[in-house]
This record gives sequence, structure tokens and C-alpha cells, in this order.
Amino acid sequence: MALSGCGADAPGVCKVKVAVDVPLLDHARMPTVIARLGGQPVALLLATGAATSVVLSSAVGRFHLKSDPDRTTFLTGIGGAAITHFASIRNLELGYGHVRNLDLAISPELWGKVRDLPLLGMFGADFMSNYDVDIDVPHRHFAMYDLSGCRGAIQPVEVPYFTVPFRLEGDAIAVELKLNGAPIDAYLDSGASTTFITQADARRAGVTPDKLAADPVISLLGVDESPVPGHRHRFASLELGNERLNNFRLTVAPSAVGTTLLGDGFLRFNRVWIFYPRQMLFIQPVSGNPIVHVAAAGGSDLPPR
Repeated sequence: MALSGCGADAPGVCKVKVAVDVPLLDHARMPTVIARLGGQPVALLLATGAATSVVLSSAVGRFHLKSDPDRTTFLTGIGGAAITHFASIRNLELGYGHVRNLDLAISPELWGKVRDLPLLGMFGADFMSNYDVDIDVPHRHFAMYDLSGCRGAIQPVEVPYFTVPFRLEGDAIAVELKLNGAPIDAYLDSGASTTFITQADARRAGVTPDKLAADPVISLLGVDESPVPGHRHRFASLELGNERLNNFRLTVAPSAVGTTLLGDGFLRFNRVWIFYPRQMLFIQPVSGNPIVHVAAAGGSDLPPR
């Protein structure tokens, strides 16, 4: 990371503390890291779009976590909202840090294991938004940094790169995209296995119900564990900043969230540094080319299984 203008009149004032520096697991559906629960290795999904970190319902029983039926909360996802309880974690380690006596909402099941590691849950924006976050899916790396006293310009990634401003809606990272040339809003969500287009945004991009009816149908799982029907539509283009994805199939489905999600399919082609304090994304296309054609992705943003 290059730090410039960090108070030359006060040497050492710019400090960078590494909170997490770990590899991402190969062949995972979404960005996933290894954490330790009471010393036992477990898998954690990285979800920048999740307002709160969660523990899976299956993990509560598997690791004998204490749940509190008297405390409830709502979890909201593409399928709607679900009422859930909390579970307590005594000791969770990730990278150089660890937390104790952590209460997390219990989420419905996703899938049980990632590369033979039991899946504990999702690591969300409630933790990540306190740091500068480096998600480098192409090179299988994840890091979180605590920067202090850095008053000047920061270039955290090598050239070529481009920057995209974002706004925080709660802890959600909201960016402006162009879909088939039409402007839309989206959330950057590393916990979404595909770039998820709302039906309203698809209509803005010129995709009518008749066009969707001719597309392949898939089934998604909502937060209430109910199936949500979707379609895989081939869009002419999706643009973010200087980058353009051409002729990709993206998922279109109804959503209770009401916002398009820029998911793991985008992250597979880009290293993304999330500069939360200044609300700026530093994006480095892995190919060095700001134009990504369908041939590079086989026509789909769904990661291989």
C-alpha cells in the first residue's frame, strides 16, 4: 500500500495496523475465510451487504452454542423477512483479532460445509465497516486495516485501477451502475453469489416480462427459507466506473430488499479496496483491461460449483 502526504512535518503520524490478513478459500461459492471457534477451524462467508453478522442454525447445534429464545430480531433478504433468535459465541478468532462473548442472530441454513470445513455463518458489515477492507478474490486474499493519522492521499492498490465513490445507507455500500446504459443503484454485496437485478431495474434496462419469460429459470433461497423464482437474462452491458461487463447473464428476480446487488460474479474479475472513511472504492481489474467480454466468463456471473 502506498501512502502519500501523510504529514511530512510529523514523521510517523500515519499508522497502518493490520487487523486481518488471511487467504480466501479456493473453490468456494462466495469469498470465504477460515476462522477459529474455540480453537476449531471453521469457515466464514464474507458479506459486505449483510448489516449484521450471523451464525447458521445448524452451527448452533453442531458447536453447542447457547441460544436465547427471549431475544428476537428480524433478518431481511430477497425472500422477505424472518424472525430469529440470538446465539452466544464465547471466543471467535479471525486473523490477528479475536472477540469474546459475542451475540449473533441465528440465520437459516445455507449449506453445511465449505471445503470440508463446517460453515459457522456470515461475517458482515457490522465488523468490516470499522476498517479499510481489501477483498481480492482473483488472488485469494482478504485483509482489514486500521488507518490512523493518514491525512493525505492514499493509493492502496497498484495501477491500473480506478475509483468509484459510494454512499453508506446504514452499513450498505450503495453505488451507481449502468445496466444496458440505464442508470440504476446497487449495493456491493460480497455475500451474493451472483449479481442480482431487481425486476424494476431490469425494466429500466429495457427487459420486459416477455423477454424474461424466454430466459432460463432458476430458484433462489430466501431468508425465510422459501424458494424465490428467478431468470438468467443476458444483458448487453453492466458498467461501474471505468469497467464494463459485456453480454453477461445476470439473475433477475423479485426482491423484498428492493435494491440490485453487485455480487461475487463482479468480484471474481476485480480486486476491491473499500475505503469506508472516505466512502471510496479502489477497483483493480485483474486483467488490467476495463472491458470484460462474455468469453472471459462463459456468459455467466455465477461462480463454478
